[in-house]
Amino acid sequence: MVNRIRRGAMAWLLPWRCTLCGNPGMPGLDLCAACRADLPWNTSACPGCARPLPAGASAWRCGACLSHPPAWDIAFSALHYALPVDALVQQLKFHGRLARARLLGELLAQALQSERHTPWPAALIPVPLHPNRLRERGFNQARELALPLARHFAIPLRDDLARRIRATAPQVGLTAAARARNLRGAFAIDGAPPAHVALIDDVLTTGSTLTAMSLALRAAGSMQIEVWTPARSTPEHAPAQTR
Repeated sequence: MVNRIRRGAMAWLLPWRCTLCGNPGMPGLDLCAACRADLPWNTSACPGCARPLPAGASAWRCGACLSHPPAWDIAFSALHYALPVDALVQQLKFHGRLARARLLGELLAQALQSERHTPWPAALIPVPLHPNRLRERGFNQARELALPLARHFAIPLRDDLARRIRATAPQVGLTAAARARNLRGAFAIDGAPPAHVALIDDVLTTGSTLTAMSLALRAAGSMQIEVWTPARSTPEHAPAQTR
């Protein structure tokens, strides 16, 4: 714990440096201006599921959301799950490089700040890991991503509200129906959540995990649920473990 605090303090004291090219970074960001501009920004996306849309079509919900509305109300993903974003997510999730969470969380915060025109949620809720997975990994990547968002917007981070109570099988290779069955009853909500919340995770792909979380929160009393992720993938370009 002491070493982690020391590393965190040193990260804030040292000059900002671009993670991608090594040049001096922008103030408060581990990226230079050129590398930031070259990122695969998700600039035209469905407001219901954040799936990429043709340029200029982002005011409209996609056909999938119109025919089968998601369990949440709004989804926002700042970037496409493509190089170099996919590498940054994997470095965080599978190699414990927590500085990547600071970078990805701040990029998401900046994109939200520039695009958002509706009231902010009352709480940020990171998607929880099962205790077994948390012990194995040593950290929850969703919580690490939520920390810079909570600081940026001064919104409470409520990682005490949701628990993963059932260890589920990996989602890789499962059909949509099988994913839904796999996650049924996987989450529990403790107490009464705020009426307006935002769920935080690393990548939005199929939305199966976030659907299960949203249904649990609605049953507990939340009325407006948003999904915020740094990256948006699609089933045909899914990461190793889909959400």
